[in-house]
Amino acid sequence: MSKSTLQPDFPRRREYHSPDLVPAASILPLWRRIYQEFMIRGQRWNLPTNVSMVLIHLNLHPEDSEPAAIAAANYLPRQTVTFILDALEKKGLAVRRPHPNDRRRKLVQLTPKGRQVAESMVQEFIHFESAALRTIEDVDLPRLQSFLTRYADALAAQNDRDLKT
Repeated sequence: MSKSTLQPDFPRRREYHSPDLVPAASILPLWRRIYQEFMIRGQRWNLPTNVSMVLIHLNLHPEDSEPAAIAAANYLPRQTVTFILDALEKKGLAVRRPHPNDRRRKLVQLTPKGRQVAESMVQEFIHFESAALRTIEDVDLPRLQSFLTRYADALAAQNDRDLKT
């Protein structure tokens, strides 16, 4: 799929000022900015964000091809996944097929076009990220990855502790 260019007047980036309720030491505003930049980059394919996420998910994890598994893996309501799958089918990017063992269930498969679009999206995001990282002087990528992994692990552990109480 060819990438379209965004119109110069398209409202691509919104300035974000942390409300007084967010402590200065919070990383939340930074995560919002990072997410925003990836979503701006994703606009090249003219797909809603959730549709793009599911398209990439199906390409990277074809074993999670049932709508319920797609919903769980992407933290989306089941009815939202139905809408997303309708959009993917309408664009010729995916098809729903009968489950081989249970006629009440469906499997979702990417079409060749869907696989091509998803692979180009993943490659574009990797290229985008790599190009941005190359512009940062003295970036210690292994150390950054190590910190972010430990941060994600700490968030997961906190969720686990909080869910037990």
